[in-house]
Amino acid sequence: MKEKIIQTIKKSAMFLLLLTISILVLTACLFFIKVAVTPYHLPIIYLLAIVIYCLFYKKQDWKINISGLILATIIFVTSIVIFSNIYDVTSDGNTYHKLAIGSMKNGWNPVYESSKDFTIEKGNVFNPDEKNMNTVWADHYTKGTEIFAAVIYAFTGNIESGKIYTILFMYIIFGILFSYLVEHKKMNMIASLAISILLAVNPITLVQMGNYYIDASLGLMLYLIFYSMIVQCDDTIQIDKKETLFIMASAIIWGINIKLTGIAFMAIFCAVGYVYLLYKKYKESKEAFLKELKIQTIFYVVVVIISVVIVGYTSYFKNMLFFGHPLYPLYGQGAVENIGTKEAPKSFEEKSRLRTFLISIFSKGENVSASYYKGDDPVLPKLKVPFTFTKEEVQNYNIPDIRMSGFGPLFGGIFILTAIGTLYIMIDLIRKKKYNVFIPYLLLLSTMALLILIFDGNYWARYVAFIYATPMFVLYYLLKNTDNKIKIILGIAFTLLIAFNTALVGKVSVSNIKTSTNYVETKLKEFEKYSKENETVEIRLNDIVYQSILYNLDDLEIDNYSVNQEKEVERELYFSKY
Repeated sequence: MKEKIIQTIKKSAMFLLLLTISILVLTACLFFIKVAVTPYHLPIIYLLAIVIYCLFYKKQDWKINISGLILATIIFVTSIVIFSNIYDVTSDGNTYHKLAIGSMKNGWNPVYESSKDFTIEKGNVFNPDEKNMNTVWADHYTKGTEIFAAVIYAFTGNIESGKIYTILFMYIIFGILFSYLVEHKKMNMIASLAISILLAVNPITLVQMGNYYIDASLGLMLYLIFYSMIVQCDDTIQIDKKETLFIMASAIIWGINIKLTGIAFMAIFCAVGYVYLLYKKYKESKEAFLKELKIQTIFYVVVVIISVVIVGYTSYFKNMLFFGHPLYPLYGQGAVENIGTKEAPKSFEEKSRLRTFLISIFSKGENVSASYYKGDDPVLPKLKVPFTFTKEEVQNYNIPDIRMSGFGPLFGGIFILTAIGTLYIMIDLIRKKKYNVFIPYLLLLSTMALLILIFDGNYWARYVAFIYATPMFVLYYLLKNTDNKIKIILGIAFTLLIAFNTALVGKVSVSNIKTSTNYVETKLKEFEKYSKENETVEIRLNDIVYQSILYNLDDLEIDNYSVNQEKEVERELYFSKY
């Protein structure tokens, strides 16, 4: 019975991964033959994903296959229902993310036209303003999550429903990792549950699951990359190589097309994994090396073509073609200022990247930026004693892109314990001469450290979400051996500490979602009633960048309004007044 439950969870996670990557890749391919997003995309791709899933697992237990499919469908539908009723109140969500999502849902084809040219006459809800930076980001930034969200939106008619990708990715990493730990590493179910849940449900994913931010999703894809590399290098277990390569391919395609920084992270981590795996096979035999070289090289060539040339055509390829750099507008002619540098506190200007990272880890959790002043003095990060927090600090974790101590109010203490635990594990592996574990572990940690040292935004937790995997490695080491009571006790204590840190962030995040959703829902209902009582209504946006909230009005079938930025009005709406 236990084995069937574990397999059902794994199969449901695999189907959701297959479904999400199918929606992304097939929709991107259809853009090339001038087929825009339609309400029929989701049901057709869903059925196609079922066929592929059944063919892939045709030799396995059909009862478990069907159970996994049913569970995945329940999770998918439930997620849509829940998140359709949660309003995104973030600035990023209500600017360029919704512009790209709403435009594609209404017929915009980013392969052949610019977002600013997709006007009312062509089917959009409004005419995007050329002065609005949203069009720059919608045109040139990666569109992975936006494409996925547009397909969901086209089917449901509710723009808020599209943000289910974060919660789906959370379940996917949970399901895959949980089954791996129980079935292949023979860990206790409770310990496996703890590690899998704590990795998936972390302070970054919790504050971003209710909005259109994308950093948490990139972090989750990197966790899948770590999983895939570890499985491929582990000779002690037998896992279907095709399944592992599919997981890795999906994570790479998603990661590269979630954020522009995704291509750098994926390239660096995968390059390290590629070289080490080939070295390992070379030490084994020449035949094994040549076989793996062929498999891995073909795999990466195909995946990179799909990721950059097909799915990423509207960003990487067009950016290179027309602006001379694949990462425009971050780099190249006319590039915008690096946000990691721009938003860094004033005190970070003369500090090394290692110091900025550590200061953030051991600071009070809050937003601190170069533009933040208290009187004439710039606001600076406030260092605090590890393992301590205040009620005021915890409340700051309703911010989806919190800059200082973004991994939670207790993470400074967790980081110290992780460093001690990591050092002990390395020494223990060397002492026991387990170099087959020590070397890949060292390579992975070294790559993380290298990225921390070269990345401008390393103080900003959402940009370096991969760091959160490090305490999970220590937790695994402590909980895997049930014969060592000291390790188990330490593991349980460490688990409770991490869980408490996550719970503090989760409580504030959920409370913020409820409060903001109730507020927006109330204001939209008031406006809906007012618009029915008046022939025409004039709206003044808080800022022109918030045009995207007009998609919410379109979902409510409100169209008797006009946007007038010159008129002074008093009634509050959603990022606007009327």
